Amino acid sequence: MELVQALMAGARGRRMLWEFATASEEKLLPAFGEHPLHAAMFYAAYHVAVERGESVGLFGADESSMPETSVQQIARRLDSTTLVPATAALLQQALVRSVDSARYWQEPDGEDTLLALPELAAPLERVARHLADSGLAAGWMDPVDLRNQFQVEFDQHDPQGRTQAPGSNALGLLQEWRAGILATEARDAAEMSSTPLGSFSGEWWSKPSSRLPSTTGVFPDREPVGLSCVEDGFGWEQASVRFTSVPPAAKVLEIATAEDWIRLCREHGIEVTAHKRHDWYLSTGRDGAWKIPDWLAVARDYDGVHLGIGAYLALAGQCLDIDEEYASVIAGWDPDQTFWFTDELRCYGPAREWICKDANNEDARWLPAGNDPSS
Repeated sequence: MELVQALMAGARGRRMLWEFATASEEKLLPAFGEHPLHAAMFYAAYHVAVERGESVGLFGADESSMPETSVQQIARRLDSTTLVPATAALLQQALVRSVDSARYWQEPDGEDTLLALPELAAPLERVARHLADSGLAAGWMDPVDLRNQFQVEFDQHDPQGRTQAPGSNALGLLQEWRAGILATEARDAAEMSSTPLGSFSGEWWSKPSSRLPSTTGVFPDREPVGLSCVEDGFGWEQASVRFTSVPPAAKVLEIATAEDWIRLCREHGIEVTAHKRHDWYLSTGRDGAWKIPDWLAVARDYDGVHLGIGAYLALAGQCLDIDEEYASVIAGWDPDQTFWFTDELRCYGPAREWICKDANNEDARWLPAGNDPSS
């Protein structure tokens, strides 16, 4: 899969392109002036939410005077927006904002809904080619870099923050994960069969056990990708990062295309229809049977599984048809994330502490502790 194709194929890729375009507008227009591209999408997305019956409102605005913005108007404005030269920082910002807007337990937000319309394909492709021509995102299509892997452990103020279990037996965690999947499926099959479709939310993710060690690579400024690119994060303000040594002979399964995931579900699938049906119906619109990979079975042949940034942008949240009966969704993964099924990982040296400034808003940024220019 080529980079432009990956950026255009999925909701997260299209959202990343949109975020770069609006960042270009922000840079080229006065901060407190009119931003017509951003405004057009804001009003159109609001109308999408209202039409779906979502509980939304506008503070300090008269809804009756809101302009009706068509997708054709958005397309024209996007096509005419001047794109600033790509930088590593702008690409990272656009990626982070796209990841932040992922939500696979309900309908896509208004922006994602509109960006999937065919009228916006050509203007978005212009942005995709602009980014591809910069060369800065070429590495997003690469396999895992075993020489640059980092584990991120978020602060413990929220008990959800502790996801990994250092020193735990990977096989035992995978066996526990599989037993939990089967128990949840059996319970929900018994309890939720008569529940109206889409009225229940449960375990919407399809990743391996979060207690397994996972790592990511780094951005050009050496910030680990796993610090800022987290689906459904908890607004953490502190994290410890450790360089992770991976055995050179480690066998890593690359999820690079939809076919890679579909093959896993066909060869090592485990049914999750009962406890994914409601959430994935809302997020994809499909009412049917679902499978995810049985990661315990996959671990018999591989030491880890990696979803690169490009593959994440193309595939995350998409409805992937396995056969006439089953489909699957890559959900709950983070870009460039590798889950490890081996106990041979080693962390050397002291952990490096990072601090998140302006957490819980779109200006959030991670800095090594002691490197805050405002302190």
